[in-house]
Amino acid sequence: MLRDMATAHGKTVVLTIHQPGVRILERRARFVLLAGGAVHHHGSISFLEERLAASGHGIPPHVNVLEYAMECIDTLKPDVVVVSSVTAVTTADTNRGDTAPVPVPTLRRRAAYANSQAAEVCILSARFVKTVLRTPQLFAARMAQSLLAGVFLGTIFLGAADLQSRLGFFAFTLTFVLSSTTEGLPVFLQERRILERETSRGAYRVSSYVASNAAVFLPFLLASALLYATPVYWLVGLAREPARFAYFSLVVWLVMLTANSFVACFSALAPNYIVANSVIAGLIGCFFLFSGYFVASKNIPRYWVFMHYVSLFKYPFEAFLVNEYGGDRGGRECLAKVGGGLCVLDGAALLRQQGMRESMRWSNLAVMLGFVVGYRVLCFVFLWFRCHRMRR
Repeated sequence: MLRDMATAHGKTVVLTIHQPGVRILERRARFVLLAGGAVHHHGSISFLEERLAASGHGIPPHVNVLEYAMECIDTLKPDVVVVSSVTAVTTADTNRGDTAPVPVPTLRRRAAYANSQAAEVCILSARFVKTVLRTPQLFAARMAQSLLAGVFLGTIFLGAADLQSRLGFFAFTLTFVLSSTTEGLPVFLQERRILERETSRGAYRVSSYVASNAAVFLPFLLASALLYATPVYWLVGLAREPARFAYFSLVVWLVMLTANSFVACFSALAPNYIVANSVIAGLIGCFFLFSGYFVASKNIPRYWVFMHYVSLFKYPFEAFLVNEYGGDRGGRECLAKVGGGLCVLDGAALLRQQGMRESMRWSNLAVMLGFVVGYRVLCFVFLWFRCHRMRR
């Protein structure tokens, strides 16, 4: 079948095979024998027989020539010596005719990479995209989950006007978004084993892998963020301004990217799935506890205050509040009234009570972006250390 495909479509077929039979040998044109990191033969079977005879070997009757050659391969003078470690394999293409050994480029242990870093990122990104396309159920399930969660949560908080309901909606949104992205943990752990093998052989740089992995998730998570934010924002009845909706969607997207980078970082560090899942779940719970929703930052003990500032919940939660109750329109919205309809708490007063300012709208986004980049850098450091140790 391979021969017919090569003949009909003009393709070159390279086949790695162990102990091929006579029928397979008859259908192959040229063979490459590799042993001890050297090319010992590159040519046809008849040319291999001539080399064996010239080396003083008599091929026994009813014996596979190639199998016999692999037994006495050390007596064949290498065509081109290479330095890299290569196992003994047999390859062949479908080009007919006896050919002399073709020079093979010399390989070095620390030779330059075959492609530039930009080319590596493009190649690996294309590979990641194909992996996603080959598992459409994972992509479709993620998109459906975001859309259904947005509709479901929007109907629960439908037209929420009071402050407590909106604060609960913001808190649950962050909980859902951050916890739902841990589904990529098994994928990261599986790819880590492939990465260690490929980078140990100099196939590409670890930095190219990290960059391409992050680039592929950008549009994927953007689509997921929009599918969630579009129904839930308008059903809950938040500020009906296109600019505020765009900001809300941007925050959700950055939260997803932060969680994805967080999972990638600890998947590079943890030894297995059980440990990684336990650590990630525990840290996300701690981040939620110290977000400022349950305990105000001023009431957190001094020795735990640092957890408030490294919490993945703190900055998007504040961004949601500033987006909803900031500005002229949001600041004038009455949130609490007393008898006679007197407003005792408006949006501007709420932000002042929480120590928030309008300028935090963009500073919080910058911190979240810093989390995305920071966790990716840590992921690179952990993966590089693992691959470097394996290479040594």
